[in-house]
Amino acid sequence: MKRRTLYLTVSIIIVVIVAAGSVLFATFKAPKYGIVKGKIFDELSGDPVKGVRIVVDGRSTVLYRSTEYKLTRIPPAEYTLEASPPSGWIKFTKKIKVKTGENKLDIPLKGDKIPGLTEIICFTESDKKGITVEIRYVDPEGIGMTEFPCLPITIEVTLWERVGEEGNYRKGKKLFEGPVQHIWDSLEYLAKNKGFIPWEKIPVDIKEEKWGIMEVRVKLQQGEFKDTVEDVQLFPVKEEYK
Repeated sequence: MKRRTLYLTVSIIIVVIVAAGSVLFATFKAPKYGIVKGKIFDELSGDPVKGVRIVVDGRSTVLYRSTEYKLTRIPPAEYTLEASPPSGWIKFTKKIKVKTGENKLDIPLKGDKIPGLTEIICFTESDKKGITVEIRYVDPEGIGMTEFPCLPITIEVTLWERVGEEGNYRKGKKLFEGPVQHIWDSLEYLAKNKGFIPWEKIPVDIKEEKWGIMEVRVKLQQGEFKDTVEDVQLFPVKEEYK
């Protein structure tokens, strides 16, 4: 009886040891995963690109307001990372080698074109520093566009003094003609592209309430677009220069 009990005890111990060894072996042999993370953004502005989809080894994420992405539990190996942005940006593809732990890769997305751009609508705003030209892109349905890449553009304007009464005026003396500084305003909803003319370049007395007419020409790789603003304020708001 004692011998049988001893055999049973030894058998149980052996089973436990084998099971523990199997678990330990499996633990050591289990694959250790990698994480792919980084920033993804418009190459020129640094803004988030809404709706961009990032894929590695079948794992994906879609970003809308963030510039940071993260994909987890990726077995170490070589993969092709793909970032598919909405129309207007160029698809990003790169071969990467994922190692155990964190793998960082920043993705600058290059703008290609303004999809559906048919015309521009411009407005002006005058302050104590000068005149800001707001440029809005318009689609075929006449709706102002809100999501588009930052692209190199040239802004040229011609500014005349406005002569005559309201509703019956014409172009008078030419005050300015040529290229103006381009500004990208990430906080704007429609008028992300802006131009700026300082008062020093406009021969007017800003303490006199005069108005002007401005022709705006915007040149992109995909063409040239024009608009005319007929109510340009040739003076800052009064409280700004009192």
